[in-house]
Amino acid sequence: AHIDARMMLPHIPDEQYPAGALIAALYLCGGIRGMERGTLSEERNPDGTEHIAAVEMVRLAFPRRVFTLSQTEYVIDRVKWVFDHKDMIGGLRFVHEPKTLRFFTGILEPVSDWPEKMLAAYEADFGLDQ
Repeated sequence: AHIDARMMLPHIPDEQYPAGALIAALYLCGGIRGMERGTLSEERNPDGTEHIAAVEMVRLAFPRRVFTLSQTEYVIDRVKWVFDHKDMIGGLRFVHEPKTLRFFTGILEPVSDWPEKMLAAYEADFGLDQ
C-alpha cells in the first residue's frame, strides 16, 4: 500500500520531509515500519539547496503469507488512528546529514515537540499496554 504523504500532511513543507514524518508517526504509534519515497531520498542540489521530489510517498509492504489477519487489522487500525490525528504530525530536520546516502545514515529530529504530544494522545486512547 502507498500513502500520499503530501496529500495527507499538506501542513508540512516539503523541506521538512512529510513522508519521513509520517513514517516516524506510524512507528511511534504502532511500531509500523514503512519506506519513504520522497525528498528525503533525494540528494541535495549542487548548490546545497533541497531537491524537492515529485512525490512524497510512504510504502507499507508485507508478504500476505507471513502476516495473520489480526496483524493486518492492527496495521489498518493504527494507520487510521494516525490519519485521524494527522494534524498533530510535524516535520523533521537533519541533525547529521552525510553527503551520500543521507536517507540511510542521516540522523533527523522533529522540528517541534509533536512526537511527545502524539504519544500522549495515543496513550490516552490505548493505554500503556499497546
